[in-house]
Amino acid sequence: MTSLDRASMPQSPDAPDRMAGMVPGVRAGGFLFLSAIRGRDPQTNSMSDDPYEQAVQALRNVAAVLAASGATLAHVVKVTLYLHDLETRQAFHRAWMEFFPEHPPARIAVCVADANAAPGGNAHFALDVIALAP
Repeated sequence: MTSLDRASMPQSPDAPDRMAGMVPGVRAGGFLFLSAIRGRDPQTNSMSDDPYEQAVQALRNVAAVLAASGATLAHVVKVTLYLHDLETRQAFHRAWMEFFPEHPPARIAVCVADANAAPGGNAHFALDVIALAP
């Protein structure tokens, strides 16, 4: 029997709690895979209506989830950005440049019908992230 190189990542106290059955991410094959990271504030459990503020919080949440596994934003190699409205790309990009001013990871933006309205009801973005595991 072959053992799998796969484990759930720990929940960060600095990132929003996940709903039952959802993990912050998975460590597998030397990588960290995070999914459905949004701009929900872990202190208030709410999301700003402002796309820029939501983008900043989403990237803070990515950093917090990575930190719980010993990684940083420097470990990120690929981000898939799901957004509800293409008009919010500029706000996200402004935040992106603040978090990744040099050597940013690969990124693609995909417009979707809904960036997952629940929980929170007003998500402009959802992020899937692949990072190198430290």
